[in-house]
Amino acid sequence: MIFLAKLIGVIITLFGLTVFATPKITEKVFAFFMEGKNLYLAGVIRIVTGVVILLAMSGSLVPTAAFSLGAMLLVSGALIFVIGVEKMKAFIAHYKQMPTLVIRLFGLIAATFGILIFSIF
Repeated sequence: MIFLAKLIGVIITLFGLTVFATPKITEKVFAFFMEGKNLYLAGVIRIVTGVVILLAMSGSLVPTAAFSLGAMLLVSGALIFVIGVEKMKAFIAHYKQMPTLVIRLFGLIAATFGILIFSIF
């Protein structure tokens, strides 16, 4: 389970750095999630990621941080189902209008979370 948690950290870091380097990639990602009910896939990915981190928590160097990150991912994934697709699509449409600098900053924040996940395991 620890291997999966570290792998998740690496994947999140790589995705965040990709967004930082080429913010235009977010347009393709958003286009995918805006189609039909694909947004639910993002919720499932977040829930599964949160569960993996929570299950690996006992092997973490900082179990409290692992619990916090896992719970945060679990709740954010569940919120996608609670809030609904249309409201989430409106949120994404708003996010798409942000300046490139802000999108790059969000990429760095995502990369930081990935590094944090990797480092606590």
